[in-house]
Amino acid sequence: MESRPLGNFKSFGVFLMGSTALAATGSMTPAFAQAAPAIPVAQPEAAAPAEIIQSITVVGTQRLEADTVRSYIRLRTGQQWTQVSADQALKDLYATELFADVSVRNNSGAVVIEVRENPVVNRIILEGNKRIKNDKIEPEIKLAPRQIYSRSKVRADVARIVELYKRQGRFAAVVEPKLVQLDQNRVDIVFEITEGPKSKVQQINIIGNDKFSDGQLRGEMVTKQARFYRFFSSGTSYDPDRLAFDQQKLRQFYLTQGYADFRVVSAVAELTPDKQDFIITYVVEEGSRYKFGDVKVESQIRDFDSGRLTATLRMKKGDYYNAKMVEDTVESLSETAGLFGYAFADVNPDFQRDKETLTMGITFNVAESPRVFVERVDINGNTLTQDKVVRREFRLNEGDAFNSIQVKRTAERIKSLGYFQEDLEVEQAQGSAPDRIVLTTNIEEKATGELSLSAGFSSKKTSSSKVQSASATFAVLAKNYGPTFPIRLIRNQPKLDLRSRICLTVRWRFQATYSAVI
Repeated sequence: MESRPLGNFKSFGVFLMGSTALAATGSMTPAFAQAAPAIPVAQPEAAAPAEIIQSITVVGTQRLEADTVRSYIRLRTGQQWTQVSADQALKDLYATELFADVSVRNNSGAVVIEVRENPVVNRIILEGNKRIKNDKIEPEIKLAPRQIYSRSKVRADVARIVELYKRQGRFAAVVEPKLVQLDQNRVDIVFEITEGPKSKVQQINIIGNDKFSDGQLRGEMVTKQARFYRFFSSGTSYDPDRLAFDQQKLRQFYLTQGYADFRVVSAVAELTPDKQDFIITYVVEEGSRYKFGDVKVESQIRDFDSGRLTATLRMKKGDYYNAKMVEDTVESLSETAGLFGYAFADVNPDFQRDKETLTMGITFNVAESPRVFVERVDINGNTLTQDKVVRREFRLNEGDAFNSIQVKRTAERIKSLGYFQEDLEVEQAQGSAPDRIVLTTNIEEKATGELSLSAGFSSKKTSSSKVQSASATFAVLAKNYGPTFPIRLIRNQPKLDLRSRICLTVRWRFQATYSAVI
């Protein structure tokens, strides 16, 4: 039998993989197997047709109309239903804060929106507050009766109440809101307040101070450490605003001592582990101490002699730098300019700092400005007192040249009347032109009236009583008067003896006094 060579390895591999059969004659010939069945390829399913919204039904409402609920969402009949649009509808409804629970479902194009409305606030109750009364807390609560309840509003009110207690120094205060369910989907909101003790400043630490002791620096602060002998002091309570003010006090102290580069690096207030008291730590940089260098005045106002003004300055070269003295000098130069009628004179100190010699040179520049005249005198706030009563105390009238000393005298004369507040001031404002000024005084009238009652009984079986009323302002002229109504009641007599007497006292401008009895 003749054999056929196999050829190569690849043919041999094909030969092995196929099914072989030997012919009856004995010759070897390859016979290929039947073709393997083809693996079916998965065809993409046809996209399901999008459902069209046929109707939108709202269920579960009590106070709201169905159309109102539908107006809050973007779903509309005739649109295609998608899960994205359903999720957006849920977000829109929850954003109104009108609903406690919302669900959206689709039943073959029939969309059903099921809601559960938030209750209506019936009343708001405060419990546990003793240190801060209701009239102080209620303005912080924005939720009010007959409004729709929502958790976000309650959380915001709780935060505001807690912040109010923090401003009072009670950082351990806790506010817990509770709901009392009522009929007709109403609720009472109860704020249970645990005020806790007032947070004190247990200790004040200062780091970085070498020139001054801790005790000396603490003495400059408004905040004090809590000690038994400061039991009645309000400065021992922690206040964030006071903490910032103390930093300014430290800076002012160092600047008056010549440390122009002083700064507060950090100020940290930490609660103690029991969360009742605070420990305050200041980190400071003192810097170098400066002295005054060349100090002079340069004036652009012709009435001012720069040399003479320089000779009147309090600070001298070689003295330690003092920022308070610089401020006083600026104010003094401004007042001096006011004496000459320059009400709006601008005084700017120009600093020349030399870090090598540690000196601070200052040039006070007085800018040129026009002389100012009084354009108008305004009096505001007087309801019982006529304008002329106040105006006659003014040392300046319309058209007069401005004078700062006369303005001060005016304020003192008005306050000496005794009818107005102690902190009265005469304000200065720019007039209709750069050389015009308006003087304005805002007065607050004091309560000057008094009422006295008296009664008496004699051994002659008679009794008497007297009612007296007096006021320091009469007929809006700010003059004294006092009507007196003595009444005598005599027992066993049917008639009443009533006599009336009115005393009128008038003080004129020239201090003369005239009296009359009616």
